[in-house]
Amino acid sequence: MLTSPVLALALVFLGCTTPDPPHPEAPEALPPPMAAPPPVPAPDRDPVGLVSEAPKSILLISWDTVRLDRVGTWGGRAETPHLTALAARGARFDAAITHVPETALSHWSVMTGVEPEVHGDVPGTGGSRYRGPTIAEIAKAHGLATGAFIGGVTLAADASGLQRGFDVYDDRYNWESTHLKRPGRDVTERAADWMKRQTGPTFTFVHLFDAHTPYRPPPPYDTLYPPHPGTPAADHTPGPEDLAAQLALYDGEIAHLDTLLPPLIEAAGTDTVIALFSDHGESFEHGYLFNHRDSLWDSTARVPLVVVGPGVASQVIGRQVALTDLFPTVLSLAGLPGDAKAQGQHLFQEANRTTVHAVSRPFTDRAAFAARTLRAKGIWQSDGTVLGYDLAQDSAETRDLGAIPESLEPERARYRKQILESAAIQREPLPPRALPPDATERLNALGYGGD
Repeated sequence: MLTSPVLALALVFLGCTTPDPPHPEAPEALPPPMAAPPPVPAPDRDPVGLVSEAPKSILLISWDTVRLDRVGTWGGRAETPHLTALAARGARFDAAITHVPETALSHWSVMTGVEPEVHGDVPGTGGSRYRGPTIAEIAKAHGLATGAFIGGVTLAADASGLQRGFDVYDDRYNWESTHLKRPGRDVTERAADWMKRQTGPTFTFVHLFDAHTPYRPPPPYDTLYPPHPGTPAADHTPGPEDLAAQLALYDGEIAHLDTLLPPLIEAAGTDTVIALFSDHGESFEHGYLFNHRDSLWDSTARVPLVVVGPGVASQVIGRQVALTDLFPTVLSLAGLPGDAKAQGQHLFQEANRTTVHAVSRPFTDRAAFAARTLRAKGIWQSDGTVLGYDLAQDSAETRDLGAIPESLEPERARYRKQILESAAIQREPLPPRALPPDATERLNALGYGGD
């Protein structure tokens, strides 16, 4: 069950969620794993694009739960000089949009180039029903060593099934209720070490979960930005001062994430395709605080995206793009084939998305849908309520128009036809999994359990 925003903050204030202890080496005896998804058949490949005789390495870095407007590279308070320097080497995107504010589904869309609902209920089944190839499967088929290094329990192999195509899927961590976030420094050190030990091209995926709630940046980032959080009384209702204090910690998490970049960039070298993105942002507005899964506002939809590599000119791109566009882009830049079933567009050759679709809580009775252009947004909520925003005049989405903007009215029907009813996309139902109680507790603690 999704923890309410107020309750989530109260748990942090009251100490019901305890601070992570010092991180030991991954223990030999781990807690019982979640129920594994069923075996996955070989991917159904339909390759498109040219293939290089000497493909380049790919480094994909995910800053989980990082919203664009808090990041210093885009003018936010959280200082990110290393990301700014990386962006100067290639392309910075100012209007990158996620298709879903949920970790596993969003990462599946990045890895395959198809939109979230194609994958089915990943949190409920432990895997994707989509049978097209992932970036890792394509890379491995063309001789690249493939390694993933995971920072959050929601992308653990048994929780997400995202290990498809990886030679190494490093999610070994004691995922107990007090260990819901693996320290980012541990993740990056293992990833950098693995990259340095490879003798040929690699595909490396690094998932950093530090910015996810609860916000507990290490010193000095826990007090880098004012105001410093206090300890309210037990009956305290979170107010503006508490919001500001939580934002200070959140910004500290982002600034800390930036310090983890240099070892990865150094290990990758100068001839590697590097993409850094966030799967979704975080909400501190609209009465929906310190969470994201029910939000389709830009606080959770608009995310950082930087792409660098051979042939990518230094540029700032203001046109709207989507996270599914990473799939064809990084594969093409590395000299690897894409897949004809992918719905993403090459960011430097064809991407010109007038409209991006997004969903929240699919496969539940709280499912919502959004359509967005650079100038307008419409949100269809599960209870029949509709919200409309003039983004050109109201980028903070503070003034609901009371109706879907006229230009976006046909988008929900178009989405269903093009995404959900497409016979060209290979998929099959997966059975629901029965989670052991400890696994359910771990996912519920992050707001990712079932309803």
